[in-house]
Amino acid sequence: MIDLSKLEKIKTPADIAQEVSAEEARRYLRDTDWYVLRQIETGQAVPDDIKLGRKAARDTISAVAADA
Repeated sequence: MIDLSKLEKIKTPADIAQEVSAEEARRYLRDTDWYVLRQIETGQAVPDDIKLGRKAARDTISAVAADA
């Protein structure tokens, strides 16, 4: 008898690429969190390119989570 509860999904190259992409996005958010904290503490604005990058990172993470 086969125990189907032990089966694991085989990851496709697309699955792996999404995981890598999501991890890179999380890393980018961690690496740029200090800009947000600086804005909260000092009022100095977050540069526009950082804002755009953070939005793109959040969008990437959301898209991967929606596919899961």
